[in-house]
Amino acid sequence: MKLNKLALAYATAIFDGGLVFLAMVYFLLSGKASVAMARVAAVNFAPYSFWGAILMLIEHAVAGFILGWVFAWLYNKFVKE
Repeated sequence: MKLNKLALAYATAIFDGGLVFLAMVYFLLSGKASVAMARVAAVNFAPYSFWGAILMLIEHAVAGFILGWVFAWLYNKFVKE
């Protein structure tokens, strides 16, 4: 069975970007400044703020799309039909 590259890429982009965005917004709204989220924000090109959450959403969606597409492409290369 071969994987659909675009379907996996979009699913990975939505999941990755959405998860990071929701986690950052949760920590910002709850006031629980998580050390983990502060470190994640330091590694990314975004500050630890609401604007940073939007930037991280875009950044992780793009990275998730690329990684999902590459994973499906590699899987399809090595799968036996």
